[in-house]
Amino acid sequence: MQLNVKYRDYILDEFQIQAITEIENGHSLVLSAPTGSGKTLVAEYLIEKVLKTDQRIIYTSPIKALSNQKYRDFSRLYGDKVGILTGDVVINRDAQALIVTTEVYRNMAIEDPEAIADVSYVIFDEIHYLGDIERGTVWEESIIFSPKTVRFLALSATIPNCDELARWIESVIDHQVKVISHNQRAVPLSFLFYHQKALMPFKELRKRMRGGAETEGFRDRRQKKEGEFRHFDIIKQLRQQDRLPLLYFVFSRALADKLARETAQKMDFTSNAEKERIEEMVDSCIEKYSLQNLETATNLKEELMRGVGRHHAGLLPQLKELVEILFAERTLRVLFVTETFAVGVNMPARSVAYDALKKYDGRSFRPMQSLEFTQISGRAGRRGIDKTGWVVVPHLPRDLSFEELQNLVYGDIENLKSAFDLSFNSVLNLYSGHKNDEVRMILKRNFAQFQANKNLPELTDKVAKLRLEIERVEPRCPEKKNDFTDFMVFYKKKQQLEDTMHRQMDDIRHGMRGRKNRVFQEEVEKKFSDSYAELESQEKNFICGRCHSRSKCIARYYQAERLHKKLDYWRGMLEEQGELQLPLYERKLELLRKLGYIDEKGLLPRGELASRIHTEEIAVTELYFHGYFHECNEHEVNALCLSLVYEHRRRATANGEQPRAAAKMPEKIKSARGFINSLARQHPFIKPLETRICHLMIAWSEGTAFEDIMAMTDIPEGDLIRAFRQVIDLLRQIRDAVKENSLRDKLLSCLAFINRDIVLATELRD
Repeated sequence: MQLNVKYRDYILDEFQIQAITEIENGHSLVLSAPTGSGKTLVAEYLIEKVLKTDQRIIYTSPIKALSNQKYRDFSRLYGDKVGILTGDVVINRDAQALIVTTEVYRNMAIEDPEAIADVSYVIFDEIHYLGDIERGTVWEESIIFSPKTVRFLALSATIPNCDELARWIESVIDHQVKVISHNQRAVPLSFLFYHQKALMPFKELRKRMRGGAETEGFRDRRQKKEGEFRHFDIIKQLRQQDRLPLLYFVFSRALADKLARETAQKMDFTSNAEKERIEEMVDSCIEKYSLQNLETATNLKEELMRGVGRHHAGLLPQLKELVEILFAERTLRVLFVTETFAVGVNMPARSVAYDALKKYDGRSFRPMQSLEFTQISGRAGRRGIDKTGWVVVPHLPRDLSFEELQNLVYGDIENLKSAFDLSFNSVLNLYSGHKNDEVRMILKRNFAQFQANKNLPELTDKVAKLRLEIERVEPRCPEKKNDFTDFMVFYKKKQQLEDTMHRQMDDIRHGMRGRKNRVFQEEVEKKFSDSYAELESQEKNFICGRCHSRSKCIARYYQAERLHKKLDYWRGMLEEQGELQLPLYERKLELLRKLGYIDEKGLLPRGELASRIHTEEIAVTELYFHGYFHECNEHEVNALCLSLVYEHRRRATANGEQPRAAAKMPEKIKSARGFINSLARQHPFIKPLETRICHLMIAWSEGTAFEDIMAMTDIPEGDLIRAFRQVIDLLRQIRDAVKENSLRDKLLSCLAFINRDIVLATELRD
């Protein structure tokens, strides 16, 4: 079909036109394109298309910050047709276009498929998160458990094996998935390398490295000295070259705070008019959310006034939003950010710089991967503003050798790999909702298994070719209306009756030879002839039965049917090649049997509850069945939930500063900690309770002001707000899972005690 090359006053790129064409043709689509190239425009087109129908669309994202941003953006465009559901935030949950985190969609697909029965499309933003060690399984399960009627739009930054990803999705949902891979950036990137206090192109760096002959000790001393101040060198030179604004990426929140503070003390980027504008906005935010006594807000104001900002999960969500607004308005010239800023949030700058090329991934320090580097670097260059995006890369031999640096910047991007790992919640839902054969089939449909079958390319190609052949030969009616499906049901019955009559006539002819039987034979022949005429008459009742092209369509139908049989055979051969997940599934089933969650008939009461909980499901279930949620008061329940979700981050204390003394804990919380910790010693999959900030939750739940809470701890405000919102999510899960009205009412009160003032997601509502 012909499409207008303009959409909302944007001139569409060729890849966008191709993507929209595939959407119009009703196909699922994997769209891989560089950061900032305009993938979201395709998603917006699809959302508008669905909103014109009576069906629904779901937009999923990997992080709540991106979900919140998309909710704000889409609400401005489509008003109350948009809702958001992220666990701790619920606004207009029955909206026609629903923004959710991928975890929420996965839970809906597994536990309440009826709730998404009228969903025509699901958009998976940042689908490369499928390879994330901790959360990648959620993306795979979301696809595996989706209704067969749903179509997907999967968006990603550049991934090399997007064809493989599409073929896997195709094997799961059993319809064609198109691939559009666009590698050309709207704004080309140019790389500069920081070495010996100067920025230089790669050729110059290579020349210096070949000719350099420093002793190791001198080089280490010099690099250490440079490392303390390289952000100043980088910012000064980019400023002189008119290459600001700059996103300066660091892999530590504390370092982001330190560098922002130092830069604001030594540099000033704003005019008097800009200072007035920033002061007005910051004061308005501080007054609106009563942040006058928070040191973070005061310090941030001083930095913002000088055109310097910081953005990471440790900041209050309201302050992060303020920083985003100021940066989008181009008032900030330098913004120190952590890696999460590169995920989806559409805020490019003229330049991007790295402070280091090693990061802590929750397990160990490791060099950045090419996909991560590409994702972050893609933030450089603003479409329609900059001719070139500049990326500053430090050469730090203690982190990466020269060859490793070259490979990171100019080498190939790693293939996306599956990180599939079944949770206990998934195992329980599989066990209760599916027969053994169905479970085996589902477990064989994950991306890990698909990739494990790489030694079977011939089978995979054969299946793909058969699908294409089926699409080519299937009947295509030129008329607007037809009843071909019903007609073929009749036609097959007619063929069976005709075959039966012909066999009986042959039997009669051979068994009734001679003059005596000729009259009877003629009677039988007339009877069969009348029956055949009746069938011919019935055939004319169908639109397709009266069509002159029916013979051609029937022939195509049988040709496609033969191909379908071949497809089923070869697909079965492909799926039989391995069952990677079955042993893991059976081991977890055995554990659940021993713990009393299942028996041979299905889920026991413990299993019923755990199948509805997605956060520390075993620990929550054990606490419930040992009466802790019943016996604790509301404030203790809130503290108990915090101890389940909170992950303590080690923080360095200032010189001479003593760690805070542990606060007194209620006896019920102590008892719960002892109970769960004893289970954790027996079962490594159970996490010990983290109770060191329970007193903060009890104080907040009892009504203490947020500024007084912060005076009791050195935890960053953003981390505390995030933890409190995770508690809200868990409380809602438990409330939906339990049946006693008295406990449900208590949990509702628990929610009311937490979800107030600054913890309430007000940044979405204002």
